[in-house]
Amino acid sequence: MKHKTIAIILAPMLSLSALSCQSPTPDNPEKTQPESDSTTEIASSLPERDFQNYPFTFLNGNTSYTYNNVTASEQNGETINDAIYKRNLDVEEMYNITIEEIISENPQSDYTKSVVAQDNSFDIALLRMEWAFPVVLENQALNWNAIPHLNLDQPYWVQGSISGMSLMNNVYFAVSLFDVSHFESVRTFLFNKNMVAEYNMDSPYQLVKDGKWTLDKFYEMSLSTAQDLDNDGKWTANDQYGVIGYSNVLCNTLMTGVGSILSIGKDDNDMPYFDLDNEYNMERLLAVSKLFENKDGFVYKENDQNMFRDGKSLFLSCLFSEVIPLRDMEDDFGIIPTPKYDEQQSEYINLGGSPFFMVVPVTADNLDRTGTIMESLAMLSTDVIDTAYYDIVLKGKSSRDSESLEMLDLIFSTLEYYHPLANSYLNSPLADQYIWNGRSDFASYFASVKDQINTDIESAMKTYSDNVK
Repeated sequence: MKHKTIAIILAPMLSLSALSCQSPTPDNPEKTQPESDSTTEIASSLPERDFQNYPFTFLNGNTSYTYNNVTASEQNGETINDAIYKRNLDVEEMYNITIEEIISENPQSDYTKSVVAQDNSFDIALLRMEWAFPVVLENQALNWNAIPHLNLDQPYWVQGSISGMSLMNNVYFAVSLFDVSHFESVRTFLFNKNMVAEYNMDSPYQLVKDGKWTLDKFYEMSLSTAQDLDNDGKWTANDQYGVIGYSNVLCNTLMTGVGSILSIGKDDNDMPYFDLDNEYNMERLLAVSKLFENKDGFVYKENDQNMFRDGKSLFLSCLFSEVIPLRDMEDDFGIIPTPKYDEQQSEYINLGGSPFFMVVPVTADNLDRTGTIMESLAMLSTDVIDTAYYDIVLKGKSSRDSESLEMLDLIFSTLEYYHPLANSYLNSPLADQYIWNGRSDFASYFASVKDQINTDIESAMKTYSDNVK
């Protein structure tokens, strides 16, 4: 399978069968987890330090998501705010620091200016992958192998982000439970429970549990709800559809789900190579693209969430950041993972999207302090930030059921990420121009860009080999 990794991010994680026995009631949608002292054991392994009221500072490029701050000045009763406040306070008191942030509208530029000036104005930057990778190639980011105290194999570090973003087994940027954007950027599917009942469909929840939630089932269910409600012979906003979704999000999400991420491949030595033109990936590219050959009734051509809110679509493809505003929707909805290619596919795979990755500037002057705080913030976010986010998503009548909790655990434990290397050839062009338009001429496209892709790969590998090993 292309890019096969499983990111176990919730600690401890319950199996679906265990969750079915231990899930909370609809009136109390709190996460139920067994007692574990693993966090205590890791905490005891951290060094004892007094950093003398040091202002540990983040350059925060997150200005796009709902929860975009990594600091909280006080408790105010808002779930995420109070979770951040508690986590930060624990780390601040443990190490005698203050946690601060610089909000940046131009984070890649501000990052580079600071590194060039060597002013150490921040300790860690939070950058999207498309901003993080260039600063690595410019030798402006620190290899995490040089940072002490990081336990990157622990579940509070999102394993899919580490395996997905590393090259030549070098990690320069990744995400942990520390940052709420990790949750908000994940792609998901919602379904209208009322429509499932009205059309006497199989429960999507049960399909997922039985391993039968596949691309074909998704398409079949979508078309079965399509109706030209005003009988004018045209598919408009007045009609009823199978799925609503932004072209790039929907196509990227489906491709990830069937095991073919629109990105480079990597071999057993973590070396990148181009493989989207092999038989495995071509088969899946064509299968997903075929869904969009005729959009009539299947997908509404605009990303209009109000259509889903008004009960005019069975499914909605979206980011988790877009789920929360729908909690007061009149119809009940459920949350499910991305469909598999077929029943033989062994696991569900879900797209982590584009969160804000931690990047350490190459000019960092106290790696003992940097590593200690990075690890502490990640570890002490366990059962704090993740629990708070679950609580936010599950509040309101729309998703207050035990099955949605099961689906959240499944989704967040099977995350994959596309690498930004050669991204300009392998992501948006394929999703927006080819798959969304139901095209099948992938072979000719790949033939036209393969040399450029391989040139990008070779250039990046030379930089890694020569300068950033």
